[in-house]
Amino acid sequence: MTQDVDDNWYCLIEELDRGNVIPIVGPELLEVPDATNGGMAQLYDLVARELLARYLSASEQSFSGVWGLHGCIAAIVASGQNPDKVRRTTAKTLDALTADCPLPPALQALAAIDAFDLYVSLSCDSLLLRCLREPNVDPQAESFAFGIRSDTNGHPLDIPVRPRGRKICYQLLGSAENLLDFAIHEGDVLEYLYRLQSEQTRSIKNLLGRLRSSNLLFIGCHLSDWFGRSLLRLVNEDPLFSKAKQEFMTDFEGDTSLSTFVSRFSPNSLVFPGTPKEFVRELAERWQKWRLTHPQQDRKAPPIAAVKAADSPQVFISYASENADAARAIADRLLQLGAGDVWLDKKKLRGGEDWSSKLEQAIASCDYFLPLLSSEADQRREGVFWDEWGSALERARKVADTFILPTLIDASPDSRNNYQRIGKQLGTERFWTLQLLNAPSGTFDAKSESDLVDCFANFRGH
Repeated sequence: MTQDVDDNWYCLIEELDRGNVIPIVGPELLEVPDATNGGMAQLYDLVARELLARYLSASEQSFSGVWGLHGCIAAIVASGQNPDKVRRTTAKTLDALTADCPLPPALQALAAIDAFDLYVSLSCDSLLLRCLREPNVDPQAESFAFGIRSDTNGHPLDIPVRPRGRKICYQLLGSAENLLDFAIHEGDVLEYLYRLQSEQTRSIKNLLGRLRSSNLLFIGCHLSDWFGRSLLRLVNEDPLFSKAKQEFMTDFEGDTSLSTFVSRFSPNSLVFPGTPKEFVRELAERWQKWRLTHPQQDRKAPPIAAVKAADSPQVFISYASENADAARAIADRLLQLGAGDVWLDKKKLRGGEDWSSKLEQAIASCDYFLPLLSSEADQRREGVFWDEWGSALERARKVADTFILPTLIDASPDSRNNYQRIGKQLGTERFWTLQLLNAPSGTFDAKSESDLVDCFANFRGH
């Protein structure tokens, strides 16, 4: 068991180093002073207590726990109170309780981890944003919130296409700042999840693109069974059982039905023991130690916000089998940079189908063709990729805009000078007349990434 946990930690820290993890932050880290009883208490327990005293003073009901507020407000609304009136009261109560309160230490520690640039919050308060805007973190941190009432949202719903060098706090279930546009009970949560799914190609395509192409770290969420299953499916492009990305979870044992479901149907979900506060403390310590032994210049740049929508381009990657690892790494990065989908043999070809026929169809219908140029490919006298390159070059004659994106994956860009076949046979001479992308061992350099983002953005603008 200890070995498994250590392996999970190593996997998480390694993905942090790649800049490819987004924390999903629940209410459990929101501990604030309890002015009535002394000590510390969960913020939403305090809100529930005040709302009960106001609306159900004769009631003996009590609601506690991470999502107890949702049950409390559901009972209040069921008693006949106007939901929007309760929503306004909840927003004002939250503001009063958090206006001058000290920031939760665990939340501050999480906000200070420099491996994160996007934080997704499942609560509607401003504490996470305040932690991000601390002077020693990022005073220019940006705030975004999803909403389902267009008349109550004064800010854009979606995050920027390109990063602006600032940390981002995104409130997935709305913000109390909007007064009437945030989830206050399970019925609201269900509606928000439905709208998040149904509006993905319009209002939040950048956000969903990032979530679906990144590994996710769930902290202090304590999701119920139905909420957890729905959210996990929403933030994954592929079925849970076959997805390649990972979830790191700190508290999925709370609902046994959900933890059983995850263990059976989401094999890439890794669970960490202990409380969320303990987890954050250890995460900060492990990341700091990693930073000391892995200099910053060695780490990959954080992912650019992906724009995955119906009008995002489809990319075909063609490569020699010796370069399969580089091809997979490039496929993952293309999705992060804004490609709508990537044709990679093991991902798109299904057993029992006509392989050559499918390839021809894919090359004939893709928006961009990306051949991987390498010394290994140049040494191959035969290979399916030669046919693919020939088909793509033939189609390129009929495409007015950029279609072929030749990508050099050798460690040295000068290696092309020693090629004996690529650039000299079967029409591949044209590769050297096109803009050449560089991705040594499957990692694009900064200029190539920027060029690809611009290329994909221009494609969507047509």
